Amino acid sequence: MNNWKLVGGSIAIITLMGSTAAFADVTAQEVWTDWHDYMADFGYQITSNDTASAGMVTVNDLTLMMKIPDEDETIKVVLGQITFKDQGDGTVAISFGDKMPMMISLDDDFSATLNYGQTGMSMVASGSAGNMSYDLKAPELTLTLADLMIEGKKIPDAVLNLILKNVVSNTASKTGNLRDVTQTMSVGSIDYKFSLAEPGGGVNINVKGAMADVLANSKVSLPKGLDFQKMALALTNGFAANGKIAWGAGGYEFDTANHGDTMKGKSSSESGSLSFEMDRDHLRYSGSAKGNKASISGSDIPLPSIDYEIADAVFDMLMPINKTQTPSDYSLTVKLGDLSVSDDIWAMLDPMAALPHDPATLNIVLGGKANWLVDIMDPESEEMKTADVPGQLHALTLKELQLKIGGADLTGVGDFTFNNDDLKTFDGLPAPTGEVSLKLVGGNGLLDNLIKMGMVPQDEAMGVRMMMGLFAVAGEGEDTLTSKIEVKGDGSIYANGQRLK
Repeated sequence: MNNWKLVGGSIAIITLMGSTAAFADVTAQEVWTDWHDYMADFGYQITSNDTASAGMVTVNDLTLMMKIPDEDETIKVVLGQITFKDQGDGTVAISFGDKMPMMISLDDDFSATLNYGQTGMSMVASGSAGNMSYDLKAPELTLTLADLMIEGKKIPDAVLNLILKNVVSNTASKTGNLRDVTQTMSVGSIDYKFSLAEPGGGVNINVKGAMADVLANSKVSLPKGLDFQKMALALTNGFAANGKIAWGAGGYEFDTANHGDTMKGKSSSESGSLSFEMDRDHLRYSGSAKGNKASISGSDIPLPSIDYEIADAVFDMLMPINKTQTPSDYSLTVKLGDLSVSDDIWAMLDPMAALPHDPATLNIVLGGKANWLVDIMDPESEEMKTADVPGQLHALTLKELQLKIGGADLTGVGDFTFNNDDLKTFDGLPAPTGEVSLKLVGGNGLLDNLIKMGMVPQDEAMGVRMMMGLFAVAGEGEDTLTSKIEVKGDGSIYANGQRLK
């Protein structure tokens, strides 16, 4: 069943095709040539059957092939007819027809035919050699699944429907030592439906959803001879990419069945976003969502449903990826703001209603400096396989910490530097120097309530209180503890001025 995941990968190739379908020059032949070269720069092997007449190029049986990185398999996409037609004003119109079939295959393990449809689409290419622009407008674009084969078996009832309405996009391409491609796109709404049933029965998957007010932008720099199987070389030669997609209100519903086990659910959000950046020096992923609501039920869930809400969710990760002796920035942000669960869940966790049922919050923001001593984008290199220490940590800052749950609120900040020349004092770790300051409000009250609920035995609670007394002191306000932990470069550790080690 490993190849089922390739459905998503194949759709990604179709999306790529749509985003690059018309890099234009002043004639139809030059537009097609530039598009062909772009796809080749992206690592595709390309074949087609072309015919040219006065002011027009017709491309039939366009085939794109690429070996999947780290896999002994090749993906193949065959497209229907595409025409490039001079409009007499220095621009070129590109047309796919009202419906265009697309055939996708992955060796003998996977194949699918999809129909790309459009209503009232205008796709116009303009500009000059080396500096081209492409504009698309469409009241509606659709993608539907015509047939599907997985692991040699036909999936007769598979459904994929994707509908994009009010699509407007612009793509600009500049060619020099690198090909720089920049794209912006807006979509009024996206609706989708996906259904899959395993031949012979037993497994069924159904998903449908929608999102509104989609905005996307991206930029990619492509070196000649790009090979994703040699990512380190591609980055060294200038490959770089970044992009962001943001959307307004959206949601989805799903239901599954797996040999008698069932599950269904729904989710909605007020807005969300995803972004990505990558170049020779760094990699970054981030995402956010606001106003999330979800409900899940199923045969293995011991409740009518699991319902929760998250007012604000954020994930952001930045890390260096280049081999260098110079420390670079890294960071990590994880936030779950105002997480609340349904009364049914509280009734199971806290039948005595001993705890406050206020929303919980987790917020962690870290930053610092680090560097790699090996090229992590070349995992097959000898140095990657033999390195004792792949990287060095130079600094770590706890910019924000908050964990609020069950009536207790833990906050803190901290800052440390690390001596990579001293790997003995802390048993192989670079010796840290710095301090962290923590504050806990309501900790004793939470512990008392956990004892009442029977979740923490009295003897274990005593041990917890002893540890709190060792590392913390009373602060201002009722049930408030503070702690300042200091680590010295010589290996000594202090808690609130008292030496522990």
